[in-house]
Amino acid sequence: MQGLDIRLFCESGVAFNQQMEAAVINANRTLPGVQVHGRLVTTSESDPVQFANQIEKDSKNADGVILIAREHPAINMAMRKLVSALMPVVCLTTDLPSSRRSAYVGNDQYAAGSVAAQLIGQILPDRPNNILLVMSEPFRCQQEREMGFRRVLRNEFPHLRIEERVISNDDSETTHKQLLTYLESREHPAAIYNVAGANRGVAMALEEKGAARKTIFVGHELTPYSRALLSTGVMDYVISHDFTVELSTAVEWIRSKLNGHVGDPAHSQILVHTRYNCGL
Repeated sequence: MQGLDIRLFCESGVAFNQQMEAAVINANRTLPGVQVHGRLVTTSESDPVQFANQIEKDSKNADGVILIAREHPAINMAMRKLVSALMPVVCLTTDLPSSRRSAYVGNDQYAAGSVAAQLIGQILPDRPNNILLVMSEPFRCQQEREMGFRRVLRNEFPHLRIEERVISNDDSETTHKQLLTYLESREHPAAIYNVAGANRGVAMALEEKGAARKTIFVGHELTPYSRALLSTGVMDYVISHDFTVELSTAVEWIRSKLNGHVGDPAHSQILVHTRYNCGL
């Protein structure tokens, strides 16, 4: 099948959206007979009901849809309507199983959270310590990361305790302010695990409080911002994935689906970056 019109809808943080825009450009340049049209919005400025309405409106003449979005009834409903109309719908990076989507492409996020716990548990000394979780909107990937993280800590590092959660909205300034408020009333945690975006906000707060070198900082998504934080030693590990490979996999799955070939895509590879292997 030639001339595929694929619509990508993405709501996430600024850095994630920039990486996804680059992946779209690459897909349109390298995948024959495909045009991916992206609509990307930042989480902090996105209304899920309006986003769902836009998905329905923009997808009417598409051959397939790729979606990165939070858990919300309106978004799930929009996806169900598309699937009912026999539209191939692929969730990318973060799953929406309640939407009855056609397929999911991305990491095993439960395993990704488990990796974060293993890294933190092995680097911290074998004595009681507190770990702070930073989260955002109700994205399924973040919830699965947290579950995997908690399981490994509970089973393998029971001396480590998750003290509290800071909730932001994938916005660096909001994350910065909320974490500053948290740090002003408590001792800095031994480690911070950011399951969301806005790693820059976490870094700004740690540096402002002089705690950047005292706190193990693990987050997700290798972007120019997180790469810089790894290079300067503010972040210790970034758990990521290949944006371009995943988008290409989603496009090719839609092509295969339209040609009558059905199968579940395999999970993509979980990548772990340090200051020594964070080149983009």
